[in-house]
Amino acid sequence: MTWRRGPLLPLAAAFAGGIAAAPLATPAAAGAAWALGAAAGAGLVVLARPLAAAAALLAAVVAVGALRGITPPAPADDVSRLELPRVARVEGRLREEPLRWTPERTRLLLDVERVDGETRTGTVQLTAYGAAPLLADGQKVALEARLDRPIGFRNPGTFDHAERLALHGIAVVGTARADRIVAPDAEPPWAVRVRRFAVGAMREALPPTSAALLAGLLLGERTDLPREVDTAFRRAGVYHVLAVSGFNVALVASTAWAMLTLARASRRVAALGAIAVVLGFAAVVGTQPSVLRATIMAVLVLGALLLDRDAAVLNSLALAALIVLALRPNDLHDPGFQLSFAATAGIVLAPIPRQRLLAALGVSLAAQLAVLPIALVHFNQVSTIGVLANLAVVPLAGLATILGLFAVAVAAFSTIVAGWLFSAVWPVLLLLRWTVTLAAAVPGAVVHLPAPGPVAVACYVAALALGLAAWRLRETRQALARRLALAAVGLTALSALLTLWPALRPADGRLRVSVLDVGQGDAIVIEAPDGRAVLVDAGAGGPYRLDAGERVVAPFLWNRGVLRLAAIVVTHSDIDHAGGMAAVRELFGVDEAWDGSLERGPLALGGAVLTPLPTAAAGRNDAARVLRLELGRVAVLLASDVERPGERALVASGAPLEAAVLKVPHHGSRTSSSPELLAAVRPAVAIVSVGVRNAYGHPDAGVMRRLGAAGADLYRTDRDGAVLVETDGRHIDVTRWVPRTTTRYCLDPDTSC
Repeated sequence: MTWRRGPLLPLAAAFAGGIAAAPLATPAAAGAAWALGAAAGAGLVVLARPLAAAAALLAAVVAVGALRGITPPAPADDVSRLELPRVARVEGRLREEPLRWTPERTRLLLDVERVDGETRTGTVQLTAYGAAPLLADGQKVALEARLDRPIGFRNPGTFDHAERLALHGIAVVGTARADRIVAPDAEPPWAVRVRRFAVGAMREALPPTSAALLAGLLLGERTDLPREVDTAFRRAGVYHVLAVSGFNVALVASTAWAMLTLARASRRVAALGAIAVVLGFAAVVGTQPSVLRATIMAVLVLGALLLDRDAAVLNSLALAALIVLALRPNDLHDPGFQLSFAATAGIVLAPIPRQRLLAALGVSLAAQLAVLPIALVHFNQVSTIGVLANLAVVPLAGLATILGLFAVAVAAFSTIVAGWLFSAVWPVLLLLRWTVTLAAAVPGAVVHLPAPGPVAVACYVAALALGLAAWRLRETRQALARRLALAAVGLTALSALLTLWPALRPADGRLRVSVLDVGQGDAIVIEAPDGRAVLVDAGAGGPYRLDAGERVVAPFLWNRGVLRLAAIVVTHSDIDHAGGMAAVRELFGVDEAWDGSLERGPLALGGAVLTPLPTAAAGRNDAARVLRLELGRVAVLLASDVERPGERALVASGAPLEAAVLKVPHHGSRTSSSPELLAAVRPAVAIVSVGVRNAYGHPDAGVMRRLGAAGADLYRTDRDGAVLVETDGRHIDVTRWVPRTTTRYCLDPDTSC
């Protein structure tokens, strides 16, 4: 029955599957598979074998998807073939509207035309520092920028920015001064002018927070939204109303249809008018995947009305997916694409009750169930309040959106009347914020869990499919429906077990120390033999920079199954150590916090012992907390940022310093790792936590020579990514995350490696 309602669904699934398999394919193999599948399908059609022919043709579609998803080699004039790093004059056109992260930091996506006067192609992502001029999609710009290869944080279970850029064909990034951007084009496109006019009208008529909220509802413009409001929408599970999607497009289409119908326009004229309005709205708000999907579906549904045909929503959804992926195959990996199509499919396929309140609840539940594994995979979170919060938030957001659209439209003709309409929308916005804040304040509104693996996701999707089949067969084939329902319950339980296993598995008695790649900073996770976890520092963070605590440390912990921390330790107040800890405190329960200079005794961790060592030297770095972790014959010395005076104080204190593993002090600075300290520690393994292309010249070549002369094997986060140390107290296994290589060290003379 489902296939009859959506015959394009198998084609869309096959094409998407081919794109997903593209990294495993070659153009020659995909081309051969396409030719074989097409030929076999044609032959089977002649032989009147429809099912086999369909399977062969779907295999050919998979091959076409793989061909579309394979990234072709960069041409000779591509910007990625430049010798980098370099400072160059770059000229090109903006691919999309600049994204302002903060008042002093703007992201520009530039389709390059020339570099230092030579013709070049390709795309560069630039970060402009300072107050940027007003720039628009399609506008030509010229600027001087420092260009280099993108870098990301390389850790197990965390987001890699460089990898995401590569998926979108961006191999070069850069930085520039905003005041040196030259934009000769004086007049931006009409869509940009409309967008700016709308945002300006809102800012003029409403208080700043309300104006920012309305801009988010109407245009997906969230730059000026206060952080606490943004966070509340996320926690309440209603963030989708601030990301332009089917909700907004449906409101625009239905409002246009209703207005034209009230004006006594014919059915066809109303459909044509609504299509024009929807296309104009899409041009103004941008071409993100959710907007493309919703716009295509709206045009198809309105087109069916225009032709007096019944709208096939599943077919429209499948056709939208085919169009979007044919144009932009890398959107398949975009969370926005996945969330938008999954939520829509869930709503379309789910059995929705007829009663209005139950129908609203059913729509919300269907969407939440459909996107649950996607939210976990990308964001490690599940909303527990979102289903109920949507019942109140969606109507309020809808009312605010409709009133806001009218206000913006009227503002083009009369600021007085528009002011009345904005005054009418203001209390709705206040009520919306109050509702969202109330929902976000519910304890456990958001639950963070490990990301499910492919098997867990497959089990979950199969459970949803079997549950849906059981519902549809509940009256006609009751026995089969019961068996399908039981199978669905079993698969759901299996999926939950597989997902939660990292948090549920029993402790294995081993000690793990993970020195994470957080750029120029420190973040070290200790997983004790009894299963408890301690975090030592959390990298850089704060409101005007990427927060390593939120973006790196937290996902690593969740995906390791760590949902609560036995202790957090801030070694000292430098931003590259302490900056990310505020986010960690917000996201995790913490049993014990080691902050400041308060003296602490040893912390027993199920056979391992974490001991703070005395540091009597003056100075911020030299007063940093130094820790020694011990299990059996293995000790790990975490030396934070101590420099020579602090090192001398440590040696003079008589504290036990010998350790097989040394987290090198102060990122390998020349002012640290003195011969006296290395002689006392005698490390076999030395780990430097250091940022790629850092401005300090870390690690110092002299320090590296001293460590090598001391007999230590060198590991560096700028080169190796996360460095993972695991021990049973007799052996040490050290893994470099980037090359995925492991080296074993034996400390027990009575055992062999």
